[in-house]
Amino acid sequence: MSHIYTSQKKDALNVLSNLDYVYVDWNCLNRDSEQKVSNSQLLNNLKKSASGKGTLIILMHDTADVNNTYDVLKDSISYLKSEGYEFRNFYDFINK
Repeated sequence: MSHIYTSQKKDALNVLSNLDYVYVDWNCLNRDSEQKVSNSQLLNNLKKSASGKGTLIILMHDTADVNNTYDVLKDSISYLKSEGYEFRNFYDFINK
């Protein structure tokens, strides 16, 4: 997000919080919607984006408009598990 929207995002988050809404944004991606790349490049993009982060909310697309992300999903999950990540139900995450 552009820095020019930082204060507007902060204001929106305050409004959502006051309404008891939970805001969750992705912080990791494999760049599957940007341009056609190999499955190994999608996995490398995910690894790079996940590097140095604790909890991940990963953005991946479920269509094959640009890349077939589902073809690399098993490898992505295997990699993340090998790095110690656990997969949780979304509601477990927001109800902490």
